[in-house]
Amino acid sequence: MPRSEASGDATSVYSFTTEDTATSEELARRRPKKYSFYKRFAYQKLNGWRPVLSPHGAEIFFLAAGVLLLALGVPILIASLNVVEYKVPYAFKGPFESVTDATARQQLLWDAPDADTGLEYSIPVLIDKRMEPPIYVAFELSSFFQNFRRYVRSYDPNRMHDGGSSGSPASACQPFSFLGDNDSLPINPCGQIAANFFNDTFRFLGPGGASLALDDSDIAWPSDANDLYGAVPAENYNPGSAPGLRTGNTSSLLLNQNQHWMVWQRPHSQVAIQKLYGRLDTPLEAGTTLTLVVNNRYNTYGFGGDKTVIITTNSWVGGRNNFLGACYIATGGACLLAALYFLLAYDLGLVWKRPVGDLANMSWLRHAAAESHAQQQFAAAASSSTGAAGRNGTSAGHAAAPAGDGLATATVPATADGGVDPLSKN
Repeated sequence: MPRSEASGDATSVYSFTTEDTATSEELARRRPKKYSFYKRFAYQKLNGWRPVLSPHGAEIFFLAAGVLLLALGVPILIASLNVVEYKVPYAFKGPFESVTDATARQQLLWDAPDADTGLEYSIPVLIDKRMEPPIYVAFELSSFFQNFRRYVRSYDPNRMHDGGSSGSPASACQPFSFLGDNDSLPINPCGQIAANFFNDTFRFLGPGGASLALDDSDIAWPSDANDLYGAVPAENYNPGSAPGLRTGNTSSLLLNQNQHWMVWQRPHSQVAIQKLYGRLDTPLEAGTTLTLVVNNRYNTYGFGGDKTVIITTNSWVGGRNNFLGACYIATGGACLLAALYFLLAYDLGLVWKRPVGDLANMSWLRHAAAESHAQQQFAAAASSSTGAAGRNGTSAGHAAAPAGDGLATATVPATADGGVDPLSKN
């Protein structure tokens, strides 16, 4: 014991040593520690919750999920269907309609009288449904694969923000770092994205040939103009003085002021890329025939790509996309069907159901119940045989075999109340 007893006195006096105090302090320190949330998460000390899914719980879950998905899907689909959209393919129109060979189409494009103007032709567009402004104009290039990793990484952000003061072009820009492989002519902006800058142009004529104003201001992200790109001029960038080295459009504006260039620098995630080109702020009545004037300069014939102009309105969920709303409606309908199944199967009892939490369905309890049932049957059979033997004059406590058959007599012990002990092996 940590305490000592004083001897030599009739009354024993107990004195407490420092070990008692130390022990109490140690006990205080040994109390469970309160860890912070991070430590409890790292040590897996957080309280868990694992609900037991019951048929009624599943029915309520599917019902709530179905109602929620339908409440989202129906307005999304309606908003998408109300978007008015027209797609006008133009790559194989005009002078290209009579040419079927890809190489001949490329040669026709290269033989244009004026390389800056390209081949100009017109396409009529019938508007059969009223379009309210803002009306967005975009272009689409099929089979372009702008999401290729080597293509996406081919740029130099420092030079596009700071200009030539940031040093030589980054190695990621190869082979579009220097004009004509001349180290004294660094390209800014460099890289594959900037090198094949789209250079087709579009304009619209209304009824009577009146030109419609196409607003291309503020079509790029504000963060691109304010933060990503700087007020630096383009250098050796697809110059008109070297048409043999041109791979796309050039820029006569500062990089953070060229809206079309900043839109092009944003790689698209899909194979068929879509880029915003401008806005029409004039309403278009149903039955109006517009004239799309195209200056075709951009070569997509080498890889068989098509070019399309898209004229579309907008909604609170974006452009025309029926898949999202239809997917929500289909999933919500499946959830409601599952809820209906649980209602018919479990609530109305149209199919067999096992009671939830019934201990009789446990495997070891089923075996015990089977053994108990077998013992009861054995006891019932023994009781019936004992009663028959008593009626034949045998003892009430024993059952004798018929005499003279050469078999030993088997006895079944009786219980105190005259019954048969079913657990006896005799």
